[in-house]
Amino acid sequence: MTPGAHVAAKIEVLEAILLGVPAEKALTNWGRGNRFAGSKDRANIRDLVFQAIRCRRSAGAWPDASSARAWAIGALRANGVDPAQLFTGVGHSPTELKAYELKTQAILELDAWDIQDWTAQELKMFYGDTKAREMAQVLRHRAPISLRANLQKTSLAELQSALARADIITSVNPICKTALTVHSNQRRVVLQEAFAKGWFELQDAASQAVAAAIPIEGRVLDYCAGGGGKALALAGRSGAKIFAHDVNLARMTEISTRAVRGGHDIEVILPSALDPMAQFNTVVCDLPCTGSGAWRRSPEGKWKLKESDLKKYCELQRNILAKCSQHVAAGGTLALITCSIFQAENQLQRDFLLKSYPELSFVMDKQYLPSTENDGLYLAIFKKIK
Repeated sequence: MTPGAHVAAKIEVLEAILLGVPAEKALTNWGRGNRFAGSKDRANIRDLVFQAIRCRRSAGAWPDASSARAWAIGALRANGVDPAQLFTGVGHSPTELKAYELKTQAILELDAWDIQDWTAQELKMFYGDTKAREMAQVLRHRAPISLRANLQKTSLAELQSALARADIITSVNPICKTALTVHSNQRRVVLQEAFAKGWFELQDAASQAVAAAIPIEGRVLDYCAGGGGKALALAGRSGAKIFAHDVNLARMTEISTRAVRGGHDIEVILPSALDPMAQFNTVVCDLPCTGSGAWRRSPEGKWKLKESDLKKYCELQRNILAKCSQHVAAGGTLALITCSIFQAENQLQRDFLLKSYPELSFVMDKQYLPSTENDGLYLAIFKKIK
Protein backbone atom coordinates (compact mmCIF):
# COMPACT_ATOMS: atom_id res chain seq x y z
CA MET A 1 0.00 0.00 0.00
CA THR A 2 1.14 3.55 -0.75
CA PRO A 3 1.32 6.28 1.92
CA GLY A 4 -1.79 7.82 0.36
CA ALA A 5 -3.64 4.50 0.64
CA HIS A 6 -2.63 4.34 4.29
CA VAL A 7 -4.29 7.72 4.85
CA ALA A 8 -7.44 6.56 3.04
CA ALA A 9 -7.58 3.53 5.35
CA LYS A 10 -7.01 5.81 8.33
CA ILE A 11 -10.06 7.83 7.31
CA GLU A 12 -12.17 4.65 7.19
CA VAL A 13 -11.08 3.73 10.71
CA LEU A 14 -11.69 7.27 12.01
CA GLU A 15 -15.19 7.15 10.54
CA ALA A 16 -15.91 4.05 12.63
CA ILE A 17 -14.45 5.73 15.72
CA LEU A 18 -16.75 8.74 15.19
CA LEU A 19 -19.67 6.28 15.21
CA GLY A 20 -18.59 5.11 18.66
CA VAL A 21 -16.46 2.07 17.83
CA PRO A 22 -13.39 1.79 20.12
CA ALA A 23 -10.13 2.34 18.24
CA GLU A 24 -8.75 -1.15 18.75
CA LYS A 25 -11.96 -2.76 17.53
CA ALA A 26 -12.20 -0.37 14.57
CA LEU A 27 -8.66 -1.29 13.53
CA THR A 28 -9.36 -5.00 13.92
CA ASN A 29 -12.55 -4.72 11.87
CA TRP A 30 -10.71 -2.85 9.12
CA GLY A 31 -7.98 -5.49 9.02
CA ARG A 32 -10.51 -8.32 8.73
CA GLY A 33 -12.26 -6.54 5.91
CA ASN A 34 -9.03 -5.81 4.03
CA ARG A 35 -7.03 -9.03 4.08
CA PHE A 36 -4.77 -7.74 1.31
CA ALA A 37 -3.06 -5.39 3.75
CA GLY A 38 0.23 -6.77 5.04
CA SER A 39 1.50 -6.54 8.59
CA LYS A 40 3.60 -3.44 7.82
CA ASP A 41 0.58 -1.76 6.21
CA ARG A 42 -1.60 -2.51 9.25
CA ALA A 43 1.13 -1.21 11.55
CA ASN A 44 1.42 2.05 9.59
CA ILE A 45 -2.35 2.56 9.59
CA ARG A 46 -2.47 1.87 13.31
CA ASP A 47 0.23 4.49 13.94
CA LEU A 48 -1.64 7.05 11.82
CA VAL A 49 -4.93 6.41 13.63
CA PHE A 50 -3.45 6.61 17.11
CA GLN A 51 -1.52 9.75 16.25
CA ALA A 52 -4.76 11.34 15.02
CA ILE A 53 -6.41 10.46 18.34
CA ARG A 54 -3.50 11.82 20.38
CA CYS A 55 -3.69 15.11 18.45
CA ARG A 56 -7.46 15.29 18.16
CA ARG A 57 -7.82 18.81 19.51
CA SER A 58 -5.04 20.42 17.48
CA ALA A 59 -6.48 18.60 14.47
CA GLY A 60 -9.73 20.51 14.96
CA ALA A 61 -11.68 17.37 15.85
CA TRP A 62 -12.42 18.10 19.52
CA PRO A 63 -15.01 18.12 20.91
CA ASP A 64 -16.65 17.32 17.57
CA ALA A 65 -15.21 16.37 14.20
CA SER A 66 -16.97 17.69 11.09
CA SER A 67 -15.86 14.50 9.32
CA ALA A 68 -13.24 11.77 9.49
CA ARG A 69 -11.61 13.30 6.41
CA ALA A 70 -11.31 16.70 8.10
CA TRP A 71 -9.89 15.00 11.20
CA ALA A 72 -7.29 13.20 9.08
CA ILE A 73 -6.31 16.40 7.30
CA GLY A 74 -6.00 18.31 10.57
CA ALA A 75 -3.99 15.52 12.20
CA LEU A 76 -1.45 15.53 9.37
CA ARG A 77 -1.03 19.29 9.66
CA ALA A 78 -0.77 19.06 13.46
CA ASN A 79 2.20 16.76 12.96
CA GLY A 80 3.94 18.89 10.34
CA VAL A 81 2.84 16.93 7.25
CA ASP A 82 1.37 18.65 4.20
CA PRO A 83 -1.86 16.73 3.44
CA ALA A 84 -1.75 17.84 -0.22
CA GLN A 85 1.14 15.40 -0.69
CA LEU A 86 -1.09 12.47 0.27
CA PHE A 87 -4.54 13.60 -0.88
CA THR A 88 -3.76 13.18 -4.57
CA GLY A 89 -6.62 11.04 -5.87
CA VAL A 90 -4.03 8.74 -7.44
CA GLY A 91 -4.55 5.02 -6.98
CA HIS A 92 -6.15 4.38 -3.62
CA SER A 93 -5.23 7.78 -2.17
CA PRO A 94 -7.98 10.13 -0.93
CA THR A 95 -9.32 12.60 -3.48
CA GLU A 96 -7.52 15.91 -3.87
CA LEU A 97 -8.13 18.65 -1.31
CA LYS A 98 -10.97 21.04 -2.02
CA ALA A 99 -10.39 24.79 -1.89
CA TYR A 100 -11.87 25.09 1.61
CA GLU A 101 -9.68 22.20 2.82
CA LEU A 102 -6.53 23.98 1.66
CA LYS A 103 -7.13 26.74 4.16
CA THR A 104 -5.40 26.27 7.49
CA GLN A 105 -7.22 27.24 10.65
CA ALA A 106 -5.47 29.10 13.47
CA ILE A 107 -5.56 27.22 16.75
CA LEU A 108 -5.54 28.55 20.28
CA GLU A 109 -2.57 27.92 22.58
CA LEU A 110 -4.50 25.41 24.67
CA ASP A 111 -5.59 23.55 21.53
CA ALA A 112 -1.93 22.76 20.91
CA TRP A 113 -1.76 21.02 24.30
CA ASP A 114 -4.12 18.32 22.97
CA ILE A 115 -5.85 17.67 26.27
CA GLN A 116 -9.19 18.78 27.70
CA ASP A 117 -9.53 22.18 29.42
CA TRP A 118 -10.23 20.73 32.84
CA THR A 119 -7.28 18.34 32.53
CA ALA A 120 -4.98 21.23 31.65
CA GLN A 121 -6.18 23.16 34.70
CA GLU A 122 -5.59 20.16 36.99
CA LEU A 123 -2.02 19.84 35.75
CA LYS A 124 -1.35 23.58 35.85
CA MET A 125 -2.51 23.91 39.45
CA PHE A 126 -0.08 21.26 40.67
CA TYR A 127 2.88 21.44 38.29
CA GLY A 128 2.71 25.04 37.03
CA ASP A 129 2.19 26.18 33.45
CA THR A 130 5.62 25.29 32.06
CA LYS A 131 5.84 21.70 33.31
CA ALA A 132 2.18 21.05 32.54
CA ARG A 133 2.70 22.26 28.97
CA GLU A 134 5.80 20.07 28.60
CA MET A 135 3.89 16.98 29.75
CA ALA A 136 0.99 17.72 27.43
CA GLN A 137 3.40 17.97 24.50
CA VAL A 138 5.01 14.65 25.40
CA LEU A 139 1.58 13.00 25.47
CA ARG A 140 0.99 14.10 21.86
CA HIS A 141 3.57 11.60 20.59
CA ARG A 142 4.09 7.88 20.50
CA ALA A 143 5.33 6.24 23.69
CA PRO A 144 8.78 4.61 23.84
CA ILE A 145 9.01 0.81 23.75
CA SER A 146 11.03 -0.57 26.64
CA LEU A 147 12.21 -4.02 27.63
CA ARG A 148 12.98 -5.31 31.11
CA ALA A 149 16.01 -7.58 30.99
CA ASN A 150 15.67 -10.65 33.20
CA LEU A 151 19.07 -10.42 34.89
CA GLN A 152 18.61 -13.90 36.34
CA LYS A 153 19.04 -15.25 32.81
CA THR A 154 21.06 -12.68 30.88
CA SER A 155 22.86 -9.35 31.03
CA LEU A 156 22.02 -6.10 29.29
CA ALA A 157 25.00 -6.48 26.98
CA GLU A 158 24.16 -10.07 26.06
CA LEU A 159 20.53 -9.18 25.42
CA GLN A 160 21.47 -6.17 23.32
CA SER A 161 23.81 -8.29 21.21
CA ALA A 162 21.17 -10.97 20.65
CA LEU A 163 18.61 -8.39 19.55
CA ALA A 164 21.11 -6.53 17.37
CA ARG A 165 21.65 -9.70 15.33
CA ALA A 166 17.97 -9.37 14.35
CA ASP A 167 18.44 -5.66 13.50
CA ILE A 168 16.67 -4.63 16.71
CA ILE A 169 18.68 -1.71 18.04
CA THR A 170 18.39 -0.79 21.71
CA SER A 171 19.97 1.61 24.18
CA VAL A 172 20.31 1.46 27.95
CA ASN A 173 17.55 3.49 29.58
CA PRO A 174 19.08 5.57 32.40
CA ILE A 175 15.99 5.40 34.59
CA CYS A 176 16.51 1.75 35.62
CA LYS A 177 19.40 -0.72 35.34
CA THR A 178 17.16 -3.42 33.82
CA ALA A 179 15.64 -1.21 31.11
CA LEU A 180 16.42 -1.09 27.40
CA THR A 181 14.70 1.29 24.98
CA VAL A 182 13.98 -0.20 21.54
CA HIS A 183 14.72 2.07 18.59
CA SER A 184 14.06 -0.15 15.57
CA ASN A 185 11.84 -3.07 14.58
CA GLN A 186 9.83 -2.74 17.79
CA ARG A 187 7.11 -5.09 16.63
CA ARG A 188 9.60 -7.90 16.10
CA VAL A 189 10.98 -8.09 19.62
CA VAL A 190 8.52 -10.71 20.92
CA LEU A 191 9.26 -12.92 17.90
CA GLN A 192 12.88 -13.39 18.99
CA GLU A 193 14.35 -16.50 20.60
CA ALA A 194 15.54 -14.34 23.49
CA PHE A 195 11.91 -13.64 24.38
CA ALA A 196 10.95 -17.31 24.23
CA LYS A 197 13.89 -18.09 26.54
CA GLY A 198 12.62 -15.57 29.11
CA TRP A 199 15.47 -13.11 28.73
CA PHE A 200 13.13 -10.12 28.73
CA GLU A 201 9.59 -8.80 29.06
CA LEU A 202 8.01 -5.71 27.58
CA GLN A 203 7.64 -3.17 30.38
CA ASP A 204 7.79 0.61 30.60
CA ALA A 205 11.04 1.90 32.12
CA ALA A 206 9.31 3.92 34.88
CA SER A 207 7.30 0.84 35.82
CA GLN A 208 10.59 -1.02 36.14
CA ALA A 209 12.09 1.76 38.24
CA VAL A 210 9.11 1.69 40.57
CA ALA A 211 9.41 -2.07 41.04
CA ALA A 212 13.15 -1.71 41.66
CA ALA A 213 12.54 0.80 44.48
CA ILE A 214 10.16 -1.38 46.51
CA PRO A 215 11.75 -3.11 49.54
CA ILE A 216 11.33 -6.88 49.32
CA GLU A 217 11.11 -8.69 52.64
CA GLY A 218 9.62 -12.07 53.55
CA ARG A 219 6.23 -12.78 52.04
CA VAL A 220 5.37 -10.47 49.13
CA LEU A 221 1.85 -9.80 47.83
CA ASP A 222 1.07 -8.00 44.57
CA TYR A 223 -2.50 -7.08 45.51
CA CYS A 224 -3.66 -5.60 42.17
CA ALA A 225 -1.46 -7.75 39.95
CA GLY A 226 -3.29 -7.36 36.64
CA GLY A 227 -1.13 -8.96 33.94
CA GLY A 228 1.70 -9.48 36.40
CA GLY A 229 4.28 -6.95 35.19
CA LYS A 230 5.25 -5.74 38.67
CA ALA A 231 5.18 -9.28 40.15
CA LEU A 232 7.51 -10.49 37.41
CA ALA A 233 9.86 -7.55 37.95
CA LEU A 234 9.94 -8.14 41.71
CA ALA A 235 10.64 -11.85 41.19
CA GLY A 236 13.26 -11.14 38.56
CA ARG A 237 15.07 -8.76 40.86
CA SER A 238 15.00 -10.82 44.06
CA GLY A 239 14.43 -14.45 43.15
CA ALA A 240 11.79 -14.44 45.89
CA LYS A 241 8.39 -16.08 45.69
CA ILE A 242 5.69 -13.54 44.84
CA PHE A 243 1.97 -13.93 45.51
CA ALA A 244 -0.22 -12.35 42.82
CA HIS A 245 -3.84 -11.36 43.43
CA ASP A 246 -6.46 -9.40 41.52
CA VAL A 247 -10.23 -9.12 41.91
CA ASN A 248 -10.54 -9.75 38.17
CA LEU A 249 -9.27 -13.26 37.49
CA ALA A 250 -9.29 -12.68 33.73
CA ARG A 251 -6.53 -10.08 34.07
CA MET A 252 -4.17 -12.67 35.57
CA THR A 253 -4.53 -15.37 32.90
CA GLU A 254 -1.02 -14.85 31.47
CA ILE A 255 0.89 -14.60 34.75
CA SER A 256 1.68 -18.29 35.10
CA THR A 257 2.88 -18.56 31.50
CA ARG A 258 5.07 -15.49 31.86
CA ALA A 259 6.45 -16.73 35.19
CA VAL A 260 7.44 -20.11 33.73
CA ARG A 261 9.10 -18.40 30.76
CA GLY A 262 11.13 -16.16 33.06
CA GLY A 263 11.92 -18.89 35.59
CA HIS A 264 10.09 -17.13 38.44
CA ASP A 265 8.15 -18.45 41.41
CA ILE A 266 4.78 -16.67 41.32
CA GLU A 267 1.69 -18.10 42.96
CA VAL A 268 -1.63 -16.75 41.71
CA ILE A 269 -4.23 -16.29 44.45
CA LEU A 270 -7.79 -16.46 43.17
CA PRO A 271 -10.05 -13.54 44.14
CA SER A 272 -12.03 -15.76 46.52
CA ALA A 273 -8.98 -17.47 48.00
CA LEU A 274 -7.22 -14.59 49.73
CA ASP A 275 -7.73 -14.93 53.47
CA PRO A 276 -8.82 -11.51 54.83
CA MET A 277 -6.44 -12.09 57.76
CA ALA A 278 -3.43 -13.15 55.67
CA GLN A 279 -0.31 -11.13 56.48
CA PHE A 280 2.56 -10.21 54.19
CA ASN A 281 5.82 -8.38 54.79
CA THR A 282 5.56 -6.42 51.55
CA VAL A 283 2.26 -5.48 49.93
CA VAL A 284 2.29 -3.83 46.52
CA CYS A 285 -0.88 -2.00 45.52
CA ASP A 286 -0.83 -0.90 41.87
CA LEU A 287 -4.13 0.94 41.94
CA PRO A 288 -6.66 1.21 39.12
CA CYS A 289 -6.50 4.81 37.95
CA THR A 290 -7.11 7.23 35.10
CA GLY A 291 -3.98 6.00 33.33
CA SER A 292 -3.10 9.63 32.57
CA GLY A 293 0.62 8.91 32.75
CA ALA A 294 0.24 6.43 29.90
CA TRP A 295 -2.24 8.28 27.68
CA ARG A 296 0.16 7.98 24.74
CA ARG A 297 -0.56 4.23 24.73
CA SER A 298 -4.34 4.58 25.18
CA PRO A 299 -5.07 8.05 23.79
CA GLU A 300 -8.85 7.66 23.77
CA GLY A 301 -8.68 7.91 27.55
CA LYS A 302 -7.62 11.55 27.63
CA TRP A 303 -10.71 12.57 25.65
CA LYS A 304 -13.23 10.33 27.43
CA LEU A 305 -12.21 11.08 31.01
CA LYS A 306 -14.56 13.35 32.99
CA GLU A 307 -13.94 15.17 36.25
CA SER A 308 -16.55 12.93 37.84
CA ASP A 309 -14.57 9.88 36.65
CA LEU A 310 -11.47 11.14 38.45
CA LYS A 311 -13.45 11.45 41.67
CA LYS A 312 -14.80 7.91 41.24
CA TYR A 313 -11.30 6.55 40.75
CA CYS A 314 -10.16 8.28 43.93
CA GLU A 315 -13.02 6.74 45.91
CA LEU A 316 -12.29 3.29 44.48
CA GLN A 317 -8.59 3.66 45.30
CA ARG A 318 -9.33 4.48 48.93
CA ASN A 319 -11.59 1.45 49.25
CA ILE A 320 -8.84 -0.77 47.82
CA LEU A 321 -6.19 0.76 50.06
CA ALA A 322 -8.37 0.09 53.09
CA LYS A 323 -8.50 -3.60 52.17
CA CYS A 324 -4.90 -4.17 51.15
CA SER A 325 -3.47 -2.27 54.14
CA GLN A 326 -4.99 -4.95 56.39
CA HIS A 327 -2.64 -7.48 54.80
CA VAL A 328 0.52 -5.58 55.81
CA ALA A 329 2.22 -7.30 58.74
CA ALA A 330 3.61 -5.25 61.62
CA GLY A 331 6.92 -3.80 60.51
CA GLY A 332 6.00 -4.51 56.90
CA THR A 333 5.95 -2.31 53.80
CA LEU A 334 3.04 -0.96 51.76
CA ALA A 335 3.78 0.37 48.27
CA LEU A 336 1.15 2.56 46.59
CA ILE A 337 1.51 2.81 42.79
CA THR A 338 -0.45 4.52 40.02
CA CYS A 339 0.24 5.25 36.36
CA SER A 340 -1.23 8.71 36.89
CA ILE A 341 0.05 12.28 36.84
CA PHE A 342 -2.92 13.71 38.78
CA GLN A 343 -2.28 15.00 42.30
CA ALA A 344 -5.68 13.65 43.38
CA GLU A 345 -4.62 10.06 42.63
CA ASN A 346 -1.11 10.40 43.96
CA GLN A 347 0.02 12.92 46.57
CA LEU A 348 -3.49 13.42 47.97
CA GLN A 349 -3.92 9.65 48.33
CA ARG A 350 -0.57 9.54 50.12
CA ASP A 351 -1.82 12.19 52.54
CA PHE A 352 -5.12 10.34 52.95
CA LEU A 353 -3.31 7.18 54.02
CA LEU A 354 -1.17 9.02 56.54
CA LYS A 355 -4.19 10.79 58.03
CA SER A 356 -6.50 7.76 58.09
CA TYR A 357 -4.03 5.06 59.14
CA PRO A 358 -1.80 6.29 61.99
CA GLU A 359 -0.06 2.90 62.07
CA LEU A 360 1.53 3.76 58.71
CA SER A 361 4.65 5.91 58.58
CA PHE A 362 5.84 7.62 55.42
CA VAL A 363 9.13 6.39 53.93
CA MET A 364 9.42 8.04 50.49
CA ASP A 365 7.60 8.89 47.29
CA LYS A 366 8.55 9.55 43.69
CA GLN A 367 6.61 11.05 40.78
CA TYR A 368 7.83 9.98 37.35
CA LEU A 369 6.61 12.31 34.63
CA PRO A 370 5.96 11.25 31.02
CA SER A 371 9.07 11.76 28.92
CA THR A 372 10.80 10.47 25.83
CA GLU A 373 12.20 7.71 28.06
CA ASN A 374 9.20 6.56 30.09
CA ASP A 375 5.55 6.86 31.10
CA GLY A 376 4.26 8.80 34.10
CA LEU A 377 4.00 6.78 37.33
CA TYR A 378 3.79 7.50 41.03
CA LEU A 379 5.19 5.49 43.93
CA ALA A 380 4.72 6.04 47.66
CA ILE A 381 6.18 3.69 50.27
CA PHE A 382 4.95 3.32 53.84
CA LYS A 383 6.08 1.29 56.83
CA LYS A 384 3.63 -0.28 59.27
CA ILE A 385 4.64 0.53 62.82
CA LYS A 386 5.30 -2.55 64.95
